[in-house]
Amino acid sequence: MLPVGRGLDLKNLTEVKDQFFQTLNRFIPVFEVSLALAGGGCKAFYALGVGKVLRDWGVRFNEVSGVSAGAAMAMSVLSESEEATVEYFEEITKRNSRNFHFSNLLRGEPTFPHEEMYRRGIRFGMHFDKILASGAKVIIHTVRAHPKENSLKNKFRLARLISETGRAFIQDDRDKSEGKPASRMPEIMKKWNMEDIDFTEKDFTNPEIIEQFILNSSSIPPIVDFQSVNNEYYLDGGLTNNLVIEKFSPNAKIIGIYYEPSTIVGKDPDLLKRTYLIKPSKKLTISSFDYTNPVGVRETFELGKRDAEEQKSEILDYLRKDVSSFNPAKN
Repeated sequence: MLPVGRGLDLKNLTEVKDQFFQTLNRFIPVFEVSLALAGGGCKAFYALGVGKVLRDWGVRFNEVSGVSAGAAMAMSVLSESEEATVEYFEEITKRNSRNFHFSNLLRGEPTFPHEEMYRRGIRFGMHFDKILASGAKVIIHTVRAHPKENSLKNKFRLARLISETGRAFIQDDRDKSEGKPASRMPEIMKKWNMEDIDFTEKDFTNPEIIEQFILNSSSIPPIVDFQSVNNEYYLDGGLTNNLVIEKFSPNAKIIGIYYEPSTIVGKDPDLLKRTYLIKPSKKLTISSFDYTNPVGVRETFELGKRDAEEQKSEILDYLRKDVSSFNPAKN
């Protein structure tokens, strides 16, 4: 390598130039996009990896939606803390030996470690000031149940609600994966007086509020407790919509990240045609609720980064297009 000055060669000069333009892109965004992150527990680290790469390219997220763990990852992206978030979760999963602690049952303590670890991860990765400074419109999707005459205070009725809702979701998800119509969840929603709720950036008064919104969107008893706030009860937003692309601005350019084919079954075909969809290029090495697998956390994050880089030309071509010229998404 030919030297161009004392202590500097052409290779180093190229690296400096790349770093300069990467930094410049962060302050002068090349593209604006609406980003939707699906829920999926630890699988959502894949979406975090994609989001990190998009941000490094200078893409600005003027709208962001997240469901369940996807909401937590969306806040990490807006906080620009993706790498630190992954490192932190790697560390706490290294120290967690089991996904179920039977000995805690005998002591009357929580048997699942997930909620406490999840809360810690949310707090670590979320920077309130940066989220507000991003100026992004934010949507955190969840499901809310309105008690009828305080009926949900009865633990047996709570158990029934959780059991019936879980069963309906699993059966609907199975039908969607087989290309069949799915109608059980709407019936359960009506029976238990439930409704879809979207928390937005307008509701963000402090970090604790955002944390609670994410927990509301992630409520999957017994892994994450049934969330109760002011006599209102919340369940995982993925029960009704695990990838919120319908609430964005009419002419938005949308990038949606998901992990399972059933996530997009039943969505408006025209909306899917103008959305750039990204899903894992191979099977993820972690399951949704495996909080003992730091290697899987890292590999899932890195796969998201790698898949985004490999689709860079297609993604940037999509972002350059006029909205009226959108073609069907590839994935």
